[in-house]
Amino acid sequence: MEAGSQVTVIRSSRVVMDDAIIPAEIIIDRGQIAEILPIGSTVLSQGEKVLDVGHLVVMPGIVDSHVHINEPGRTAWEGFHSATRAAAAGGITTLVDMPLNCQPPTTTLANLYTKLQAARSQCHVDVAFWGGLIPGNTAELKPMMKAGVPGFKCFLIDSGVEEFPSVGAQDVHSAMRELQGTDCVLLFHAEEDVDAEKSGGGGGGGGGEPSQYSTFLASHPDVMEVEAIRTVSELCLQYKVRCHIVHLSTAQALPIIREARQKGAPLTVETTHHYLSLAAQHVPPGGTQYKCCPPIRSKCNQDQLWRALQEGDIDLVISDHSPCTADLKHLESGDFLQAWGGISSLQLEQKRVE
Repeated sequence: MEAGSQVTVIRSSRVVMDDAIIPAEIIIDRGQIAEILPIGSTVLSQGEKVLDVGHLVVMPGIVDSHVHINEPGRTAWEGFHSATRAAAAGGITTLVDMPLNCQPPTTTLANLYTKLQAARSQCHVDVAFWGGLIPGNTAELKPMMKAGVPGFKCFLIDSGVEEFPSVGAQDVHSAMRELQGTDCVLLFHAEEDVDAEKSGGGGGGGGGEPSQYSTFLASHPDVMEVEAIRTVSELCLQYKVRCHIVHLSTAQALPIIREARQKGAPLTVETTHHYLSLAAQHVPPGGTQYKCCPPIRSKCNQDQLWRALQEGDIDLVISDHSPCTADLKHLESGDFLQAWGGISSLQLEQKRVE
């Protein structure tokens, strides 16, 4: 260490390294990590600040690229102040806000500036912003890119909010042509409507007791994801535009993803903590707090997702933090078909590392 430099030593019995949790001292010199050494090996001088945090976990900050903050417009669901405080408590140092559930949605340059104004002076962690692709807004994509938006999310099925409608084939082709030759990424909520023959009778939500999770699960069968991911993979290969599948829930789509990548598709995939830790057979009747879209599936499916993550077929794990007010979960009736689909989990991230 240079004489006179501003050095801080963080000491913990639990420092997260690549493949272990060890006792260590982290040497920070002028805002950058200089060394990580065994406890007791650091020669301290009077000018160094030592922060001994005992048994608290010290780890790299998490980047969560899929968070619904909902401000402005639905700030009662969540706002920048509360969401970013929860993120910090969960060990997240950077998050990327999704373009829908806020009003107005982040689908135009003007709407982006409205959101930036809402976020000003409220954020406790670094925040970036996805844009949205909806019918008719292709001309807004490049202006938003120039303003700093790294990519655009779209839905191939009803999003659940009327101000963010799903896109059709023509919209996606137009966007792909617009984004060719850029480093921008197009994100897909990869479910699409399928006919009864493909769905095996599911996909409509009809039939079955609405307080039973199996009824909701049958309304979003695996084939809805499989067919959507097949569509996205073909488009990705055709245009060579970076594409990203958000919140993959079904392992049945993994062979399509592998094949597309082998053919050269610039395709990435994420899954969520709840698909890796929760299983359909454990969701209680009326437990609408477990509802999300796509749905939590079987334990067998979960095991396959874990293997895919370990083998590199899934690129990252995110929270898909999607809060709402308690009344929208219909907790009293336990009606899965009417309840808002989303799970809140920002503040739980660090507990999963521990």
